[in-house]
Amino acid sequence: MRPIIVSEWTSLDGVFDAGSMEQWFNPYHSESRAAYLQQVIDNCSAMLYGRTTYEMLYPYWSQLRNNEMGVAEKMNSVQKFVVSATLQTAGWSNTTIIEGDLITRVAALKQQDGGPILVQGSGRLVHTLLEAGLVDELKLLVQPHIMGAGARLWEGAGTQGLELKAVTQLDKGVLALSYAPAGL
Repeated sequence: MRPIIVSEWTSLDGVFDAGSMEQWFNPYHSESRAAYLQQVIDNCSAMLYGRTTYEMLYPYWSQLRNNEMGVAEKMNSVQKFVVSATLQTAGWSNTTIIEGDLITRVAALKQQDGGPILVQGSGRLVHTLLEAGLVDELKLLVQPHIMGAGARLWEGAGTQGLELKAVTQLDKGVLALSYAPAGL
């Protein structure tokens, strides 16, 4: 069975809005954070995105050709799945569009042979996968910054008990937290 690993980057107060990353994410860049992010991406064998995140990432990453940031090659070559009821074509290489019954389709992906499936961003998709019991690990990269306003990762999510698996302090006060849904 392939585990689904969710990786999210947030401010201390849960903001994960890509439009404000220059305030809550960029100032906390460090070699240790870059190495952590590279490891998370390198350890997956497929990526699963919601349409909004896919459409945000695809134009940028698909144009890179020199393994920029140590992950461009992986981002472009890995098998990708995008959940969408409206997307007609997926231009990013190795991308399959998932339509219809999301839970059934993702549960079937988990049953296939292969390594971990990584979900990045895609807040609504993450909520749905957590509620369906399809997430095996939740990796939160928390920047020591309070935004006070902005799109919050857990806004609109149902309740979910979690068990702490690991805490790693990175440079500049960034925390890498690993959780499993309670009871796993």
